[in-house]
Amino acid sequence: MDYAHKKIFKPAVIALGVSMLMACGSGGGGGNDNGHGHGPGPVDEADVGGGDTSGIMTVRLNATAGGLGAAPGDPENKFTYFSLKTGKVIDISDEDSKSSTDWDIAFKRTNIKLNGGVSGPGDVQGAVADSQDEYYDDSGDANTSVFLNATAANELASIQAVSAVSDLDFESDRNIAAIVGGYGDQSMWSYDPLTHKVSAVPERWFVVRSAGGDSYAKLHATNLVRTATRDITLELFVQGVGESAFSATALTPTFSLPLAGGAVCYDFDTNTNLDCSDHNWDIKVEYADRMYNVWTNGGVSGAGEGAALGPVSDIDSYVSGTLLSSGRDYSAMYRKDSVGGVFVDNSWYEYGLQGAHKLWPNYRVYAIKDSDHEYALQILSFYDEAGTSGMISFRYKPL
Repeated sequence: MDYAHKKIFKPAVIALGVSMLMACGSGGGGGNDNGHGHGPGPVDEADVGGGDTSGIMTVRLNATAGGLGAAPGDPENKFTYFSLKTGKVIDISDEDSKSSTDWDIAFKRTNIKLNGGVSGPGDVQGAVADSQDEYYDDSGDANTSVFLNATAANELASIQAVSAVSDLDFESDRNIAAIVGGYGDQSMWSYDPLTHKVSAVPERWFVVRSAGGDSYAKLHATNLVRTATRDITLELFVQGVGESAFSATALTPTFSLPLAGGAVCYDFDTNTNLDCSDHNWDIKVEYADRMYNVWTNGGVSGAGEGAALGPVSDIDSYVSGTLLSSGRDYSAMYRKDSVGGVFVDNSWYEYGLQGAHKLWPNYRVYAIKDSDHEYALQILSFYDEAGTSGMISFRYKPL
């Protein structure tokens, strides 16, 4: 059973969890920090394990991204780049990383990217070598007792056991829409493998923030017609700029996309299609590589403040773009379109066990490879011995 998608397919829960994690400052390490104050670079594996540790390197690096509340323009608010080949942190900016093959993997708080796909010019890919299924129950929910009793020392055997990865399914980093795409059980679309029919799933709703960040829409797909074009109909209820609630009047635009693929950009404040070069679009409806996506104007998809959350099960309780009918403010739950890959599809941590605002690793072992090298990698902790969050510890070995 693939438990990885519990992180992906419960986006409202995850968005809230990460927001709370960012807000909780340098909380404790969940009882599984290795307790050693190593700076960046390889250290002796015996510090966090035991037995035969030959060839395994343990690293702690600062991925705090300038600390909580760092301004977007703060030079410290960036990824920390690392070369698995040299065992060293690479001093490089986010912008320069786009043209550099010196780094293999990069960390920014809970986010991890690899130098390949949309993240960099390299050919680095990732896969799961040990999914640590015992950390989750049959429904994919965290097995709390396993998490609370796990340590880096007793999980050393997991990375030691990995020796061959040629039969694994490797993937490159890609852009991921906050509005769940594809045909999974949280997407706006479903696919029937018997009839090969793709259909809209109207019960799956999402809430979207506009490019300007000051208006909102709750939307779902109501129809998908596949003929000479791909015609997608959405239903939206908009909360305009300066308004305090979603309108009771629906907008029902239909987007006709070429069979060969294409995209239409849409401004829901004015209910008009825009050229995608116009930075005022709010959502981009796309058909590409036989997949349907709806992108927001923010994060990796645009320069705006666009973001989304969902799917939500009780859309009527979302009375505005920031408040539930209970009066609760959910504005921190929005997620921007982002880069994802093996570490998103198969998350390396669990958050909020027993109500604690902490993060626990699940000690999954990942395989990382490029055209000339293969490694096994395991993340050990998100905290240092002082409880500072974003101080990532991991261990890896060449294969």
